Amino acid sequence: MQRIEIYDTTLRDGAQSEDISFSVEDRLRITERLDELGIHYIEGGWPG
Repeated sequence: MQRIEIYDTTLRDGAQSEDISFSVEDRLRITERLDELGIHYIEGGWPG
C-alpha cells in the first residue's frame, strides 16, 4: 500500500485571507492541533 503524506499550508495560505491575522498563540494552537491530527508537514512561513 502506498503511503500518503499530508502537507498543510493553513498558517501561510490562511493568513493571506482578508482580515485574518494569527497571533503567536493562534499559530501555536493551530500547529499543536495539526500535529495531534497526524499532519506530516506544516508550512509555517509568512504570506508574501
